[in-house]
Amino acid sequence: MSFNGFPHDLNTDTDPIFQDRIRPFIESELKKLQEYDALRPADTLYIFHEHAHRVAEDMRRTCAHLGLPAFVCKTMYWTMLPHDIGKRLLPVALWDSEEKPTEEMKQKRRSHADLGLEIVGKEFGDTEHPFLALMKDIIGNHHEQMDGTGYRGLTGEQLSAPVKLACIIESFDGYQIRRPHFGDRDISTAGVLKRMREEKGAAFYDMELFEAFAEAKIGAHTRHPE
Repeated sequence: MSFNGFPHDLNTDTDPIFQDRIRPFIESELKKLQEYDALRPADTLYIFHEHAHRVAEDMRRTCAHLGLPAFVCKTMYWTMLPHDIGKRLLPVALWDSEEKPTEEMKQKRRSHADLGLEIVGKEFGDTEHPFLALMKDIIGNHHEQMDGTGYRGLTGEQLSAPVKLACIIESFDGYQIRRPHFGDRDISTAGVLKRMREEKGAAFYDMELFEAFAEAKIGAHTRHPE
């Protein structure tokens, strides 16, 4: 498996720009997202700041399962945390309808990818840093699909390996949080992985990365039953 695109030359523990500027920015944005979540209905299950922490941890665990060094896994954890920060700039009422969202609503919701990039741009301007480049790649492209039918219409050939993995991890967590329109859908770990594999498959995901994620997820599920 190719690990091109994963940050082998960046250690967030020792990088001064990350520690002094980028980490405080991410932590601040997660707090703002938490404040935004507090404006949503009390019975909401899909809490965005909690989702951010879950997918970041899934990213770290999957990278470890792939055999990447611990410092790379930690860097990928941090790049995944702010992927949804743009959601707080959309109207709160957009998120929690009981009906299945229309394609138009899905596209509006996914515009948080653009809004997240705007937030980063306002904070960092034209600052060049390898972490920022990877973070922006994930923020902007985590709703793409291998066949080019995602938010921006990018195909698998145009997506980095970290983004392909982020798309898988983000999708899984979204499918596992029950929403009113899910009905009796199986949202167990095995059930969601089965749906992703059989109903979405290679049209949506890089299947080599998907199977690595599935192995890591099943292993974590076995060790820590839900």
